[in-house]
Amino acid sequence: RLVSNYLPTQILTFYINTVSPWTCYSNPQLAFLSLFVIAISFTCLLFSRTLISHGYFLKKAITSSFLFFLFLSFTEAKEILVGGKTDAWKIPSSESDSLNRWAEKSRFRIGDSLVWKYDGGKDSVLQVTKEAYASCNTSNSIAEYKDGNTKVKLDRSGPFYFISGAKGHCEQGQKLHVVVLSQKHRYTGISPAPSLAEIDGPAIAPTSSAAGLKAGFLVTLGVVVF
Repeated sequence: RLVSNYLPTQILTFYINTVSPWTCYSNPQLAFLSLFVIAISFTCLLFSRTLISHGYFLKKAITSSFLFFLFLSFTEAKEILVGGKTDAWKIPSSESDSLNRWAEKSRFRIGDSLVWKYDGGKDSVLQVTKEAYASCNTSNSIAEYKDGNTKVKLDRSGPFYFISGAKGHCEQGQKLHVVVLSQKHRYTGISPAPSLAEIDGPAIAPTSSAAGLKAGFLVTLGVVVF
């Protein structure tokens, strides 16, 4: 019970409720760093009698490691590939292929950037208002991108709306609505999602690889604490 006496329960609850598996899955460097920090803490606890006999130092080492990981988890901006693949910006083949399903389960934070890969000679990305998004109005966009490798920085909290600039594509479902977490939501672990009226169908679940990262963390944490 040495660690549980020193490591605040609030830190663990804060991490588990706030850091989604998708965060680590979409950022391999962060996932690697988290596993490295956990492994170091676990190794120190198991194999260093000196650390175990000096509870104060152990408390400082493990608490610092977790705080460092938490800091990186919540401050590091990411480049997020739209749809999770290079050919996602297209007319969806079915409702299950809708980009809004992917967006509903993803976390978007201020400072993150959305990245589109597409054929700039045949398609484009339009950032539009909510009204233009709903009506597929391509004539009065906020911004237009047609370079085939578009990057848009999410510089504020709240909703962002994007549609295809190709004729007829938006009407067939080639559009994207994302909601960026506010600072308040980032620290309470609440992830806002688009309303049911704006979502084409139920959200996809995180991949098994992403879920495995969080499961692995919880197993390791359980061994360390108990």
